[in-house]
Amino acid sequence: MSAVSGRDTLNVLFIGNSFTFMNNMPDMVRGIAVSKDKLLHVERITEGGKSLEYHAGRAETYETIKKKKWDYVVLQELSNTPAQPESKVDKISLPYAKQLVDSIHANNECTELILYMTWGYKNGNSQWKEINTYESMQERIQSTYFRFADILNARIAPVGEVWKQVRKNYPGLDLYDPDNFHPNPLGSYLAAATFYATIFGESPYGSTYTGSSDMYSAEILQLMASQVVLNNPNMWRIIYNNSPLRGGFDVVIKGEKVNFLNRAENAVTVEWDLGNGSVSREPNPEVKYKKGKYLVRQIVTAGCEERIITREIQID
Repeated sequence: MSAVSGRDTLNVLFIGNSFTFMNNMPDMVRGIAVSKDKLLHVERITEGGKSLEYHAGRAETYETIKKKKWDYVVLQELSNTPAQPESKVDKISLPYAKQLVDSIHANNECTELILYMTWGYKNGNSQWKEINTYESMQERIQSTYFRFADILNARIAPVGEVWKQVRKNYPGLDLYDPDNFHPNPLGSYLAAATFYATIFGESPYGSTYTGSSDMYSAEILQLMASQVVLNNPNMWRIIYNNSPLRGGFDVVIKGEKVNFLNRAENAVTVEWDLGNGSVSREPNPEVKYKKGKYLVRQIVTAGCEERIITREIQID
């Protein structure tokens, strides 16, 4: 994983339908992040009842993808599609997922893909006997997302698995909208807590942001999301950062002249925001300042990895 550690603000784009936009779920993710002192910018391309095929055929999708160097893009398929036979899924979903992924990586090869694993309907889908129970539908959905994650080299936000564990362990917490398949506000909060753990690699537990949920219910969902995601990240194809890239620098001040000594390790590029309106790409820049305080940033990169070190200097 590369995105979390480097930038001041993490940029995440959600592509999906009502399972994403109901109850403003992406904004819930941001709310949890802000409460945990994280900076998160979220945008979404969503329309009710629409598939990845629909999004892959729209110019607006590609225009939005090109707007930013997204850290993460979330793909969410129609809730019923992943539960269909594999041969059908490979015709109506996989080619369009690949098309979107190719466009995302053409825009930024460092963008990481997250597949939004949704959940089985409360009583399954009665239109097909193979998935006419919650359990059978959930099993097929989960199997498809595992397969897609391996094909697309993506991680999974295992919302459906957290949903299953809450159904099992806290049956008094109803997560469904009255239609028995969309999420109610509590279900959307469960999804948001799962996305927080998936993106940041840390527990959402302790967040004071609960959306419209009561604190007791929110804390249960925070804990369940944390346990499912963080107890077995390999299952969800999540690899957290163990990069050897390190930032660091020393400062030598001699009157109005300041020499910055680069101490970064394993960096390919080094850039300095010198706090006076200028930028340098020299390894060890020497700068003349007027009296005052300056906030200096060193930005080092290696491939998709980035580190930013910030220090304040005082020139007397």
